[in-house]
Amino acid sequence: MTIADFDVEPAVGPRFWARLLGIAGLVTGVLAIIGWPLPIVSGRGSSERHAWARTVQGVQDWMAHDGWRMSGSSWAWGGLAVLALGGVVAVVRPAWNDRWRVAVVVVPGGVLLVPGPLVQWAAGAPYSNYGLQWTGGTVVGIAAVCVGGALFTAFRRLARREARQSDDVNPPPRRPR
Repeated sequence: MTIADFDVEPAVGPRFWARLLGIAGLVTGVLAIIGWPLPIVSGRGSSERHAWARTVQGVQDWMAHDGWRMSGSSWAWGGLAVLALGGVVAVVRPAWNDRWRVAVVVVPGGVLLVPGPLVQWAAGAPYSNYGLQWTGGTVVGIAAVCVGGALFTAFRRLARREARQSDDVNPPPRRPR
């Protein structure tokens, strides 16, 4: 027996990640369509009810509502679904450069995830037609996380680019900016 006899494909490869992202996109897409409430995350030092109790209350309100359920959380679930499905495309196309991947994954998902709830909140529309929640804190939280993540990613890329340029012992002269 030789080593070549034991050579097998890795169990976790691009096809696995594409399938996993596809399933995640499908599940979150369904949650967006049905208006499923987002799980509540408790803040530090908050005097409000416990986060799990508020999440359960949102689900009970969703179940008790008679008719089509609309919610501001559909923006978040829809954004996550688009991000996951864009991730499938990015994983399947490994030859694409980072700019194309950002254009396919982040831009469409970000358009749903950030401006959607902000417009709903600015227009004064209720968060949902089945609960009594206010969308302000959720909208600010989603926008802050998305904008912060985008700024962090841009800073990290810039730092990497600068580090690559300064690794050379005798770098070529830079042109003036």
